[in-house]
Amino acid sequence: MLQIHIDNSSDMPIYLQIVEQISGAITRGSLPPGYQLPTVRQFAIESGISQGTIKHAYDALEQTELVRKTRGSGTFVSIPKQTRGEGAKAQAMDAIDSLLNRMQELSFSPQDTRIFLDLKLREREQHVRFVSVAAVDCCPEALSAMSEQILGLPHTDISRFHLEDLLKSPAPFDPATDLVVTTPTHYEDLCGKIAPGYEPVRLVMTVAVNTAVDLATIPTDTRVGIACASRRFAQLILNTCDKFCKLKYPILKTYFNDGDSLAKMIKKCDRLILPPNYSLFTSPEEDLILKSCLGSHMPINYLYNIERGSLLYLEEKINRIYQTNQDKS
Repeated sequence: MLQIHIDNSSDMPIYLQIVEQISGAITRGSLPPGYQLPTVRQFAIESGISQGTIKHAYDALEQTELVRKTRGSGTFVSIPKQTRGEGAKAQAMDAIDSLLNRMQELSFSPQDTRIFLDLKLREREQHVRFVSVAAVDCCPEALSAMSEQILGLPHTDISRFHLEDLLKSPAPFDPATDLVVTTPTHYEDLCGKIAPGYEPVRLVMTVAVNTAVDLATIPTDTRVGIACASRRFAQLILNTCDKFCKLKYPILKTYFNDGDSLAKMIKKCDRLILPPNYSLFTSPEEDLILKSCLGSHMPINYLYNIERGSLLYLEEKINRIYQTNQDKS
């Protein structure tokens, strides 16, 4: 049984937490060879994590050959080879085993070893400078969705900034990053606040096709409820519902960390619409409430993605900056 627990306070990206836990379960035998992992969409609905983040994790697991993807069938835990070859990956695993054995001989604990390895990796990463991106938006849900997709691009580090905080500050916005990205809606406001030398990249955000289809197929007599962290994202969902849904009853709304309002709303509705990565914004009690109604209310994960053309443009720009950084190092 696949069980993933995300630590939102950790510095480790969410996709790496997923990779680490799935690979650990495979190594321990909890996920046996041939076990079929949930589809990206199913995983996203059950966990509240964006599909882009989950796909990134699955791709990383496939690169390690721990899982294999079969077109039209799904993603499965790989069946181990009968003999261990002398390829690069096998040699790398042997080298790691030797290192771990040596650290154990020196009486270092697994936690100490992990710290030392992390320090050495960070030292090496300083010589291979990634492209730093500052993402700016007005609501936390959209900012999280944008950031998760950008983190899925190669050679990228990201910092998040709320537009209102920047506009309230008396100082110019000088993020000291390679790129600044925002949406066309906030472009003018940001240009008026940003320090000289920066030209924000405009990223068009749009609702995912799968989400639009899910909304369009909600029966007319369904009582729908929206739970969000911000009123602006709730309004965004409402606008999308007006476009794709034909509902008999008004849509209910509530906001996370607002007492028992979520529990009260759930009792009044049949279906829920939730933002991507909603567990980042809920209290532990609210997270349990939402998990308990996965079967009864069939939550729709409102996936809000960077439009494909914008994403390709951004990826090309990041690749050019990355290459320039390496040439200078």
